[in-house]
Amino acid sequence: MKKFLALFTLIFSLGLVGCSAKTEVKDVPVNDIKDAINNEATLPVQPVADVDAKDFYIFESVKDNIQEGFVLQSMMNVNLQDVFVVKTDNVEKIKSAIDEYKNGDSFKMFADGYGGENNITAAANSILKNKGNYVYFIATNNAADVESKILKVIEK
Repeated sequence: MKKFLALFTLIFSLGLVGCSAKTEVKDVPVNDIKDAINNEATLPVQPVADVDAKDFYIFESVKDNIQEGFVLQSMMNVNLQDVFVVKTDNVEKIKSAIDEYKNGDSFKMFADGYGGENNITAAANSILKNKGNYVYFIATNNAADVESKILKVIEK
């Protein structure tokens, strides 16, 4: 009986771990994600520049790998508020392009204190991740909140 109970517990535990580790991603338009985050409560620095990712300069060399995407940035050039979301068929190429941006002069300027302490914090706490075929980069003072809104839209 003990062996049966131990075996049952082991199988049940493995089943729970296997099921809980999978997070499926919905196939949603990136505009749904943008609508969920593009408001004053989530992005406090307004107005926001809204650019199609294919037209944003850092994606010039990889734009053929972009299915759809957007870039939201503060229109005030002294505030770091970057939110990029790209739906892609090549996650690594898009992440590499964003890494180049993060290591470039314009982003490092904010990390070094241009525009104030808030920019240093936003740069230091920036998030670059992917979930399925969605790549997102967030450099805001509330990056975790923005990420949470993105994940609510794309996770099943």
